[in-house]
Amino acid sequence: MSEAVDSLSQSQEQLGNVLDRARAGEDRELATRIRDSGERFIRQLYGAMRLTGIHDLENHAYDKPITELVTTLDLLVELLGAVHLIAVEGQVYINDVRVRMDERMDIGGKMGQVLQAYGLGGVSFHSRLDGSQFRRFIEGFAEKPSPDGRSRVLMQRRLMENGAEAIELQGVYRLRISGEHVDAANIDEGRVASNASNLVDATIDTLGQARMPNPLSIRRVVTEMLDIGPGGEGLWEESGSSNKFSAHTVRVGLLCMLAGVGLGLSDEALQDLGVAAMFHDVGYAFREGAEPARDGQPAMAGFPPPFERHASAGARMLLRQRGFHEAKIHRALATLEHHRDFAGAGDKPSLIGRILRIAEAYDTLARGAGQKRKPRPSAVLRRLWAHAGSRYDPVVLQALTNQLGKWPPGSVLMLADGRVVRVVSTARSAETWDKPRTRVLSDARGNVLTDAVILDLAEEPVQVVAEAG
Repeated sequence: MSEAVDSLSQSQEQLGNVLDRARAGEDRELATRIRDSGERFIRQLYGAMRLTGIHDLENHAYDKPITELVTTLDLLVELLGAVHLIAVEGQVYINDVRVRMDERMDIGGKMGQVLQAYGLGGVSFHSRLDGSQFRRFIEGFAEKPSPDGRSRVLMQRRLMENGAEAIELQGVYRLRISGEHVDAANIDEGRVASNASNLVDATIDTLGQARMPNPLSIRRVVTEMLDIGPGGEGLWEESGSSNKFSAHTVRVGLLCMLAGVGLGLSDEALQDLGVAAMFHDVGYAFREGAEPARDGQPAMAGFPPPFERHASAGARMLLRQRGFHEAKIHRALATLEHHRDFAGAGDKPSLIGRILRIAEAYDTLARGAGQKRKPRPSAVLRRLWAHAGSRYDPVVLQALTNQLGKWPPGSVLMLADGRVVRVVSTARSAETWDKPRTRVLSDARGNVLTDAVILDLAEEPVQVVAEAG
């Protein structure tokens, strides 16, 4: 136990040092260096892309641009480790830092258009590259985009075949800003939920390989969840391809965003909260006891840390990403604080930590971890309320309770007319707090229904006799 306490204390101290450096201005200087080098890298990269329409790649006209690209990427890798270049709606980011380009030339916007034509939203460089690897990357833009939309897949395959596996091509991104109107009706909720689960798995795999994940991939799917609304019914239905870990992580993210909506957080704060929630359990990707192969001995894969150490392990892993950015600190705090009590020893956890503490506890209890049977969702809320003010922030808990409704999703209800239904919606308003949308499981005669029949208790008011299960 003392080892876990020491590990947690070291992570807290490390996080404090990062914050102190940021306040002192050290990381502002680093951010300036990233912007300067990033701006130069983007100009060089866009210039090399344009040359593909003029010269053959073996032409000596490419020698200088390729050399400059290698040199600038070396500098960025030295500053950041993994370098994630992302083009989003006319803006360009290097990792979490926005690069301000000359608006008159609009190089960032033009490069974003080139990338998008090939189904790309960005590129991750996981290590330094030599000239030949850069040429293999640039030559992908010498060909016309694939009409079947498979350009990104084909380009990635060629890179792997040519030894440029350190280059990872990213899909198209989008961010949302406050006040933006979104047509949520055209978003496939099941696809978004499945993408979220897959990204969680990919993030764990990336961290397990000692590579830094790209947080903007997670931000993209979080943005889509917020476009739909975290109470979207399709988001709460588990994908058949989801494993228990990713399904838990996505549900915790949805619960956090629900609470954030109830607290009135801004769109930008909700995005940061959702992304941080998706990273909260990454400590389990750490491998204790791992050893590389040496002296004729095989490599040892290691094993994930126990519950007591996964929070500090996750914070340490995320703090490997160099530089300071507010969103990075949110993610580190999320991993470090998501099991800390509201009124525990020391200072109160951050708001993100307090929200995660409740979301994590709710989902763990609701899925019946360590119990013979799953408890009723309403019983889970009662158990949380029994510790309001001690383990859990009562204001956050009230916000989540208001959003979940009297009968949270998954509740099985007996109706006065004999039908049995399962709740599929969160509370849509104060007026419908106890009148959710439901799926009919059996009719008044007890016949089990195989077709999905939706019953909205707000439109067809039927008295709830009891909660089943």
